[in-house]
Amino acid sequence: MVRLTAPYVAGFLAFRETPFLMEALRRLERNRPQLLPQVVLVDGNGLFHYREFGLACHLGVLSGIPCVGVAKNLLQVQGVTKNTKMIGLVINENLQSYYSFCFY
Repeated sequence: MVRLTAPYVAGFLAFRETPFLMEALRRLERNRPQLLPQVVLVDGNGLFHYREFGLACHLGVLSGIPCVGVAKNLLQVQGVTKNTKMIGLVINENLQSYYSFCFY
């Protein structure tokens, strides 16, 4: 069980949850390095965060492990609508510029 000490503030989930996720990855690397994941799925946004740098991006940069944000809700992001064709188009256009930044 994890005890969170930081309060919940909308849009700042990464600052609340990244420290214990990093500790879990460090423990895994130290005790069972063969089980260290090649990619991490994160319950939160990544590039679709309205500041374009959510929990998945924070964890990916700090850990050096590629992380994918799997959020329950689509945040209000400029150029993104709930139209699935439009989302795919935005992802394809933006991945080229973000690929080297968020995914090591």
